[in-house]
Amino acid sequence: MTTPRLPRAADRLLREVAGPYELLGVRSQDRAGQPSVWEVVDGRGRRLFAKRHKNTLMHERETAAYRLLAPALGEGRAPSLLAADAPALLVVTTALPGTPVISTALSTAEEQEVYRQAGQLLATIHAQPTAGAPVGEYLPWAQERERALARARDARLSNEDVEVLAEATRADPPLSALAYCHGDFGPRNWIVRRDGDWLALGVIDFERGHVEAPARRDLMRVTLQLTPHRPDLRSAFTAGYGRDLTPKERAACRAWAAIDCPAALRWALDHHRDEEVLGYARTVLDLLRDPNPVA
Repeated sequence: MTTPRLPRAADRLLREVAGPYELLGVRSQDRAGQPSVWEVVDGRGRRLFAKRHKNTLMHERETAAYRLLAPALGEGRAPSLLAADAPALLVVTTALPGTPVISTALSTAEEQEVYRQAGQLLATIHAQPTAGAPVGEYLPWAQERERALARARDARLSNEDVEVLAEATRADPPLSALAYCHGDFGPRNWIVRRDGDWLALGVIDFERGHVEAPARRDLMRVTLQLTPHRPDLRSAFTAGYGRDLTPKERAACRAWAAIDCPAALRWALDHHRDEEVLGYARTVLDLLRDPNPVA
């Protein structure tokens, strides 16, 4: 069996930051199956991650977020950026202690505490100044809608499902103030650690962090993909976030969920039928069929 090795540029950057290190394993791969995240331990016992971004935009977003967002979250709530190599699209960061929420067994009370802290973290992220932060892509709504419906047909959704998405996107979503957003806020990127009976939540993976309407991704994800059948978790989240969503935000979340649904399906199908993401897409379709939504 061949021992996995890091690319030369990643090895060089790690040695500059940490000196001698031991490779613990590959933790993520890109769509082509090539390693993109490596975990190592250095001579002082620190766990570190080397990450190679898919493109310049994601590299710029993540490095900006480590400068502008992560420090505001507080000690142990986000990794720290140790080094970056823009030409090689590489970063080296510290590791957060704990495990991803998506793969951690939690009691009902612990889940509620996780979502409460997630609300607090997201409120802090959304409260940060946007000056100097990357700005998200903005297309006219008609183009967003046309692209989403084309993706729905490409994903071979039924005519009925395509019509559900078409109806949900017929009108532009209500406008709201822009904020610095995480862009991929959910249990895969929440890291929970236990200290006796106490739980602490942190957040990782800022490569989609940019300025946009919070309902576009962050709030839509929590309210329509993660908690539609768990009002206890939604209540815990909004308690941590500091307020309920407004009717305009809820309407915007539904419209953007319809835009996001076909892209999520396509991503899941391209990633070995990822059941988590497929589940989100099915949940959204079910919710959009309801003529009297509560979300």
